Amino acid sequence: MPAHVIYSKVDARPAGFSSRWIQDILRGQLGFDGVVCTDDLSMAAARQIGGRELSYTEAVLAALQAGCDLALLCNRSAVNDGTELDEVLDGLTEALLKGHWVPDQASEERRLSLLPRSPSRAWDELVRARDYMQALDRLH
Repeated sequence: MPAHVIYSKVDARPAGFSSRWIQDILRGQLGFDGVVCTDDLSMAAARQIGGRELSYTEAVLAALQAGCDLALLCNRSAVNDGTELDEVLDGLTEALLKGHWVPDQASEERRLSLLPRSPSRAWDELVRARDYMQALDRLH
């Protein structure tokens, strides 16, 4: 998760909106091939570029275009009946149709890699499983 900080000697954009940071440095130089998600774009400070506060849609698009795989808008589904999320989804669709955004296949593969590969265990099986018991022991 890149922070919404600016390292002006590297890029004028915050790290979460910077392809220089995400693509060139994190993925290119450092070889990171995992999922990159944004900071919570619900925070006004996390939606700033060049002193301007972006809309949720603008921020999500900027982050995806910079190389983020997931955009976080925490707790927005509970506010205004999720209207802001609907606006973001509509904005992404519009950007796609107008050619202003093209989803990245590698990003899609990274997102899909987060999904479980096998069905979840039944509760009774889970609470008796060795790895579950080990995890509980570490918590205590």
